[in-house]
Amino acid sequence: MKKVLLISANQEKVPYPVAPIGLLYVANALKKAKFDVSILDLCFSGNTNDDIKKTIKQREPDFIGVSLRNVDNLTFPRSVSYLPAIKKIIKTTRRYTDAPLVLGGSAFSLFPKQILSYLGCEWGIVGEGEEAFVNLLKQLNAEANNLNTINNLVWRQDSRINSNPASCLRSPFDFVLDYGLINNYLYANFAGMMNVQTKRGCRFKCSYCTYPSIEGKSYRLRSPAIIAQEVSLLQKKYAIPHVFFVDDVFTYPANHALLVCEALLSKNIKMPWSCFASPYGITKKLLMFMKKAGCTHIEFGSDALSNRVLKKLRKPFAVQDVLKASSLCKEIGIKCAHYIIFGAPGENDDTLREGFATIRKLHGDAIIAMVGIRIYPGTELENLSIHDGVISKQTDLLFPHFYLSRELPTNKLLEKVAKFARENSSCIVPGLEIRSSEKMYAVLRKHYHQGPLWGYLG
Repeated sequence: MKKVLLISANQEKVPYPVAPIGLLYVANALKKAKFDVSILDLCFSGNTNDDIKKTIKQREPDFIGVSLRNVDNLTFPRSVSYLPAIKKIIKTTRRYTDAPLVLGGSAFSLFPKQILSYLGCEWGIVGEGEEAFVNLLKQLNAEANNLNTINNLVWRQDSRINSNPASCLRSPFDFVLDYGLINNYLYANFAGMMNVQTKRGCRFKCSYCTYPSIEGKSYRLRSPAIIAQEVSLLQKKYAIPHVFFVDDVFTYPANHALLVCEALLSKNIKMPWSCFASPYGITKKLLMFMKKAGCTHIEFGSDALSNRVLKKLRKPFAVQDVLKASSLCKEIGIKCAHYIIFGAPGENDDTLREGFATIRKLHGDAIIAMVGIRIYPGTELENLSIHDGVISKQTDLLFPHFYLSRELPTNKLLEKVAKFARENSSCIVPGLEIRSSEKMYAVLRKHYHQGPLWGYLG
């Protein structure tokens, strides 16, 4: 039986470590195809060189897959690229084995040819890797040469990098995920929760977002019964204290969210959980059902508190919907945070003042504020950025570039956001390190053992 070592290269732990569940799905597909699979998760590694060396010596893998979660921290002005650290991981891996190495993950999927070139690798998988990775390993194992038949594959051929059409799996969720390949104890203690996925795909058309290009524009909904079984397993077998549903928008479609809640209730699962949500389509009935099923925290992708800016971002809701969603959460007893972007397209002095005034009206427990928007290829924001002169058509977006409204001087924007955030205890600004640092989160986690940490800042 051929051995496969999957390496999660993510080492970011702010605001909390994120479990590599994408690799777990790939591992499941490999096991079904009769490969012997192990995972090296570098998130908690104190010495990546030693851990890679030790694992390769112990496992002697025939193939290696490396998952790249993010290319950078998405944070202006304190932007940090993860690519140099990832390059070091690749070089270290190459030092101890010549096994074929395949790249994948959401970060790779956004920049496949650039990252393949930057890291000097031969193969990579764009998007969902469950089928493509298995098919590639089978061909490499058989020394076949039909690489152009493998969907989602990117590969190097001499000096040229080729790519095949990408597709999404029709039904990738028909099983309870095996979390046994990662260290659940560490995630339970340092993250205070574990991630669970209830769907893939996104039908929204936000101008900056990459979800539709990575997961597809149509929803593939996971069985609510399977989700409930998985949550129960995490609680009973791995002592996970809290679950976070990591779909881009858990609450849409609402009927699926309701079915997930029904499944949790029918199994009498007493697990607190959180989710990402949109203010779009939020109703009192939905929130009450979520609360009954164990929901304690919601993180809303509200993005702006001015209708002018929301329209520019192609958001399907208005400021009134944000206020309504936040008010309902307070009424029902669910803690909520709002992600707000300052400096987005359309931002000016008037919209900034409007945003600050609206924050004061919100009943949210936290405002997680970002300044500027990371520009990604293939998005509407990229086209706008070229039109507005923020970047050119030749700009290499592999390293971070941010859209900041030309209607406000950047230094003035940063000063105003910093002043407002320091005066309002509910505001978190990672880019300005206001109520946001690895040290602060570590201290909070020692005192509060489960759930999102922003819920304890007030």
